[in-house]
Amino acid sequence: MSTKPKRRNYTDEEDLMLLRQVAYEMPFLARHGLIMDKWASVAQALAADENFSRPDFDAKKANNRFAALLDAHKKRNKEAEQASGVSEEVTEKVTLLDDLLAAFEDAKEEEAARAAETKKAMEANEQLGLVVRDEAMQSLGKRKRGVNEDDATTTSGGGKIMKVISMLHEQSVSELTFQREKFNREMEEREKDRQVLTEQMRQQHESTLKQQEAMLKIMNAMVNKLQ
Repeated sequence: MSTKPKRRNYTDEEDLMLLRQVAYEMPFLARHGLIMDKWASVAQALAADENFSRPDFDAKKANNRFAALLDAHKKRNKEAEQASGVSEEVTEKVTLLDDLLAAFEDAKEEEAARAAETKKAMEANEQLGLVVRDEAMQSLGKRKRGVNEDDATTTSGGGKIMKVISMLHEQSVSELTFQREKFNREMEEREKDRQVLTEQMRQQHESTLKQQEAMLKIMNAMVNKLQ
């Protein structure tokens, strides 16, 4: 009877490679409906790297692992705050997690704000729709009662309905235009933020490598003196 292969834990190097790729592509900033496509791009880039030994890595696994890393990082940050005088070693992984966590939470807040605005606009349109319905019902009642009444009454009711419908249409067009322009601005700002964050992370990575190289040279010099 065959047994399932044992699940292999992620190594620090694999986590670091994932975080670098996420920082480069920022999949959680993609527009709605394209987020998993961006995660698929992250997974494909890593699976194609010979140093990343997980050929079956896919979008779902990339997303889940990133979420697990963020959760663990938030937990460590909370524990560090409660433990006075204890600070976590600042490594490239920690720096990436700090930056990505901040960007991820900002994106969640923006998404919640957009959802609230959309809900507000829908409620306003729904309210106007109720007004239109009420006007229509009143106009219909007047028609039934006013067989012998002056036609001006019916015309007046119809005029009110057309006025409200026109208001509803204008507000809907205005709201749609506003939301579209706002969305485009946010996408442009997100792209700029992504580029800035990527450059900052690249510089941080280079700085870390230089520090490690300098430390290695010092250690080599000390070893040579002792020989």
